[in-house]
Amino acid sequence: RHADERTRLIVPIIAFVFLNITLLFTVMDLHQPLRFWHMFVYPHFTSILNLGAWVLTLYNFLLMALIALEWFGRKSVYDRLMPLVWVVAFLGTIYTAGLLGQSSARELWHAPTEVAQMLLAATLAGSAVYLLLRTGGEAGGRDMTIVLGLSAAVAFTIYAAELVVAPQRSEEAEYVVHLLLSGELRSIFVGGLFLGFLLPALMSVFGARRPNPGLMSLASAMGLVGLWMVKHAWLIAPQLVPL
Repeated sequence: RHADERTRLIVPIIAFVFLNITLLFTVMDLHQPLRFWHMFVYPHFTSILNLGAWVLTLYNFLLMALIALEWFGRKSVYDRLMPLVWVVAFLGTIYTAGLLGQSSARELWHAPTEVAQMLLAATLAGSAVYLLLRTGGEAGGRDMTIVLGLSAAVAFTIYAAELVVAPQRSEEAEYVVHLLLSGELRSIFVGGLFLGFLLPALMSVFGARRPNPGLMSLASAMGLVGLWMVKHAWLIAPQLVPL
């Protein structure tokens, strides 16, 4: 709603860059990386990885279309294309939760809250980038501050409820929680929760009441760094359990 011309161009470019980093790692993770084209010539739609490759590739082409349309001033076509971009971006956001859910012997990744955490990570990171770009004026900054604060607060609440309040169902899950909260990954995970979720949520309360671009830029940077720390620990911890 508050996007200016600069935002309409730079946001798809940023998304395009990071999406292609994701696709690069997806290809590298294949057993035969040079045969990645088999996923499109010989599709296997019972595989979340294959489905995700199709969705992310479609998203890639849509982002290139947005960049071209904005560059050549086709704003009306750009706006009509956006609803489709939102749907594909939504599917691309939650596909990783399905990918983790298909992983055997990794109980912590099977939690039904994983989809919600993926969406919250997207809204947190997206609002943080908007605030770092300082676009949309005072009204846009306030809106993105609220999105950042709510995303961080809800994500923190889910992690706390899932790991501290909810009982674990197996020894493996208990060991993984131990690694995250008091073991070798404690500094990364707990530090990330405070740096990326709790502190930005508190800072957003002040930022929403009175515009403070400097404070919210700091909160945004903290949110992005803390989010990376939490997701890194969340992916590493179950893999430290011997199968």
